[in-house]
Amino acid sequence: MKYVLVLDVGTTNMKVAIVNEIGDIISQKIKKLNLVQPVEGAAEHDPQELWENFLDISKKIITNFEGDISLLIFSGYQFGFLPIDQKGNPLMNMVTLLDTRSQNIMNEVGERFSFEEIYQKTGCPPAFNYTIARILWLKKEKPEIFAKTYKFLDIKSFFTFKLTGKCYTEPSLASVTQLLDIKTQKWDEELIKRLGIEKDQLPNLVPGNVIVDTVKKEVAKKIGLEKEIPIMLGVYDGGAMILGMGGYKKSAVCNLGTTAMFRSAYNEPLLDKTGQYRLQTYALLPGMWAIGGAVNNAGVVLEWFRNNIANGMSYDQINEEVSKVKTGSEGLICFPFLTGERDPRIGSLSTGSFFGLKTFHNLSHMARSIYEGVGYGLNMIKTALEENDVNLKRLTVGGSGSKSDVWVQILADIFNIPVTKSKTENATLIGESMVAFSQLGVYNDIEQAGEVMIKLGKSFEPQTSSVKTYEAYYNFFVKMIQNYRDMYTLHTQLINS
Repeated sequence: MKYVLVLDVGTTNMKVAIVNEIGDIISQKIKKLNLVQPVEGAAEHDPQELWENFLDISKKIITNFEGDISLLIFSGYQFGFLPIDQKGNPLMNMVTLLDTRSQNIMNEVGERFSFEEIYQKTGCPPAFNYTIARILWLKKEKPEIFAKTYKFLDIKSFFTFKLTGKCYTEPSLASVTQLLDIKTQKWDEELIKRLGIEKDQLPNLVPGNVIVDTVKKEVAKKIGLEKEIPIMLGVYDGGAMILGMGGYKKSAVCNLGTTAMFRSAYNEPLLDKTGQYRLQTYALLPGMWAIGGAVNNAGVVLEWFRNNIANGMSYDQINEEVSKVKTGSEGLICFPFLTGERDPRIGSLSTGSFFGLKTFHNLSHMARSIYEGVGYGLNMIKTALEENDVNLKRLTVGGSGSKSDVWVQILADIFNIPVTKSKTENATLIGESMVAFSQLGVYNDIEQAGEVMIKLGKSFEPQTSSVKTYEAYYNFFVKMIQNYRDMYTLHTQLINS
């Protein structure tokens, strides 16, 4: 039996696991990560803490498997941003996808670049999360750091630098720089030049399914490995989840984590033909692209509600409260945009709100409206796929939010398609392992690996009466966003004044 070691760095947790060739997670350790928020809008990880956490939990998990691990493969969040100097020292903390400080730089992005050109070249709509905006923000707000920057790293290139002494990244993370040509899966030199940086300030770009290097001897010794095992970069965490839950062949996946996504693996880089930039299209593996979109606000909104409104109520208790309320939350609608949104129809300046609040509404209504509001936001992505001729037959849902049967049923009713829960709690780990074992020769390709390694659980059928109600509420939700768009801008101006 072959085993792979999988590192998965999320915004909330770091996981290290050993997975076998039939999709069993033999052993895993999870470490909660500290989100550093020194100023308003900041959301960072301490790079040294990330590295020490990896060394600590890897050493614990590798015990008894020292000589059996064939390969190390990575998973990690998109939008990580870390400048380092020529000696490899971090010049600041790792900026995460939850960081909103580059919101106010979007006007300058628009002055330097054509949003339409960027979208057609890179598959990325206008948004503050992407690396172009981060670099321009750094140049404006922290010029002393910008001047010292030798390379701009993401979460994987940071770890490959620590493991090998070289900076590697792969197309699924490079996609969210807005500097990767989505068709060729290579850096776009014209966009890089226009941004005012050098190509060699970006990590070395390699496919995610090839072996690129080996773990340095001194690092291997620290984590208890008997040999310098090979390294494969894999794909980003959401992409791994697409693979690990079977999101191909007219199927899609939805991850309900801190953020959420609705995506499908496709055999071409499909872009939104309407010119609205509704689809975010990212490279995944050679000949495979992740199409669909993501929302910044999912579990993060529920966590805010739990901590600030529900007095620390358990998630099981919140689910009980949600179950007490009728479909549509009796007119209460949550716009769950606490950290701004990637979808340009909503915008990076958007904020959270409850609309339709009446005297009879209570905590239970608010909780259910959050579940529904996240669902409406995700349905905007599903609708965009359908209007670009991608007709989905089923959906698999995973992530911490999928533990809630009531939330999954709400999604089935809003999406009006059958929804199946992933039986594997950590589908990201399975997806990365599928990539690894396909290249190690255990399986011919990803699909054959999936036939053995993917494990699905309970299914939820749409309820006809709820489908009709949610269709009406969803249409109202979209119309309200159209009206809110200008108000978000005015609200930001009001705050800044």
